[in-house]
Amino acid sequence: MQCITIKAILNLILASTFMGVFFKAAVCENIPSGFTLINRPYTFPGNASGCHHAEWRKRPPVDATIATYTDNKCMTEEGFEEEFTCKEQHLLLKAAKYTDQGHYEFICNRATTPTQLDVLYALKLSVEETDNITFTCYSHNAEDVTWLRNKERVLHYTMDGSVNPGKGYEGRASLEKTCFKTGDFSLTISNVGQADAGIYRCFVDDETIKGYPHAYELQVNEKRSSPGDQTHPNCNQATLVIYKTFAVVLGLILVVSAIYWIIIKLHNRRSTSAPAPQNSEENTTENDRMLMSDIRSTPPTEERQPVQESDYTENKPSGTQPIFEI
Repeated sequence: MQCITIKAILNLILASTFMGVFFKAAVCENIPSGFTLINRPYTFPGNASGCHHAEWRKRPPVDATIATYTDNKCMTEEGFEEEFTCKEQHLLLKAAKYTDQGHYEFICNRATTPTQLDVLYALKLSVEETDNITFTCYSHNAEDVTWLRNKERVLHYTMDGSVNPGKGYEGRASLEKTCFKTGDFSLTISNVGQADAGIYRCFVDDETIKGYPHAYELQVNEKRSSPGDQTHPNCNQATLVIYKTFAVVLGLILVVSAIYWIIIKLHNRRSTSAPAPQNSEENTTENDRMLMSDIRSTPPTEERQPVQESDYTENKPSGTQPIFEI
């Protein structure tokens, strides 16, 4: 009976040890990871506001306490003042260097929270809205590939042909079908939008191995509207305003031109009809002149009396006295 009890206790101890090792391994494999770009700031997880005593520590290659939090005060340890600071009960890395990557711990009231920091050099890319973008990535002997934007999944592709796009990337994210044969795991995203901006990272084999190049920083620019492009709402509105303004101005010009033409037409009619009386007077004056000329050229009435004088002469007695009969 005692042997059975001792054996059961030994089995329980072995099982507990095995479970502890398994649990520790699982925890190590699932350590929360963070990343930042070279020369960029990074805020470590872990808020010390609810802690009586807290510490931030850096693990191998050098075990050291970076900062402590006690009595609502955060103090950076000597030697770390230039690189780290406390901000709102968090530990802030001012400007990351490659030597800052590694394993960190946040200890709050004896509870430990691990963090794995990765410092990246990201290639900068820019693209306009609605265009396509390709991120190159290469690796060999990979069984699966995973692309992340910030910490969200863009696409997970396995050797057996299973494709799992992230939310919002359905039908837009793709890899070449021969990627596992060629080792080219370049990601193509079509119809890029502002929400696609961020840090892209390439991993293979369950995110345990980095592809090369590993990280990209994507900037999405507003689409430039070319002359005559009517696809942008602002462009449509501006064009509509221009057209309306042009139509109003053109209408005013036509109305003013029509009024001006009518005025000129009426003025011309008055100008052509007014000289008629003047011509009549000129004709009358000319007739009068001709008549006066005729009158002047015709002898006076007295000079045309000879006929009467001749008749009178014939009846006039001659120089001889007539003989009157008694």
